[in-house]
Amino acid sequence: MVIAGLPKPLLQQTRVYVIDGNSRYPYEWFDPGKSVELKSARLVRDILKQPEQDIDLAQAKLTVDKLIDPTVDIEAGLERIEAMVTKIKAMPGFGGSQTTKLEALKRYIYEPGEWNNFQPYQYDLNDPLGTKLSNKLLSRYLESKKGNCVTMPLLFVILGQRLGIDVTAATAPLHILVKFKDETGATYNLETTSGANPARDVWYREQMPMTEEAVANGVYLRPLTRKETVAIMATTLAEHYFEQREFEKAITISDLTLEYYPRDVEAMVRKGSAYYRLLAKYYLEKYRSPNEIPDRAKGHYHYLSQNNHQWFAKAEALGWWEPSKEEEEKYLQKVSQKRGTKR
Repeated sequence: MVIAGLPKPLLQQTRVYVIDGNSRYPYEWFDPGKSVELKSARLVRDILKQPEQDIDLAQAKLTVDKLIDPTVDIEAGLERIEAMVTKIKAMPGFGGSQTTKLEALKRYIYEPGEWNNFQPYQYDLNDPLGTKLSNKLLSRYLESKKGNCVTMPLLFVILGQRLGIDVTAATAPLHILVKFKDETGATYNLETTSGANPARDVWYREQMPMTEEAVANGVYLRPLTRKETVAIMATTLAEHYFEQREFEKAITISDLTLEYYPRDVEAMVRKGSAYYRLLAKYYLEKYRSPNEIPDRAKGHYHYLSQNNHQWFAKAEALGWWEPSKEEEEKYLQKVSQKRGTKR
């Protein structure tokens, strides 16, 4: 592309956008906020572009959270986490081995004592899945001391890595767990919604049904790198945009997370769902049949439809399946039993 006839100072301030004619509704005004130039995407990419060993998971989580809730105070959050690390190191029994360090971390979080003002951190049985998006924010968990299957494992990994414990995040369907490697090299699953007690792979497969293909393809129960963990954090931002009906932004963030975590089936599914919502917005809610769609718009219709099917198909090819209502109800019944109520 050649731009001529503009003075150099003005040319330096000029931005050029390339529009795929099949990707947007014809003649719709182009909104730079919906493009890959999305500011939030740039901030997340800046984190992901760092060398693996330089990524600070606490900084990353708080940065993503602030993109969702501007009131999040990143510096205050980091100071609080550092204060927690200092307290854990001062606890009786904090030693030099992986196991003794782990036990001190578990006591700090789950057992009442002076270290946590006799208020241990607990599983939020009223919102175990973090259905309310604000409950997935780390700052909310630190304040309320009630967490879910997103905030509890992420805080555990953040603190653990700062303490020199060999812990990483891993995933199961709609769930995050922790992988711990002890001084002998043995690796264990830790379920942070239940005291960070050990849990075998078979237990997760019984509680959260997953296919053989998904496990074999490394979709579930595999230790994540720091970059993959940041990608998991950023899926909450995509979820936020989806809830706000900003589907193009949800797609942009999903594209970014998939670039660094290609096996993130939840991002694939959310991306496919976002394309469906755009399809409904522009066509399904306006026309009774595809035959009624104007010829000039049919390319866009097919583009959205194809992407909707394509991204679900990609997730399914890796072994993902959509949980049935019966499976979801079964899981929530178990949570209700912990709470002492019936569904």
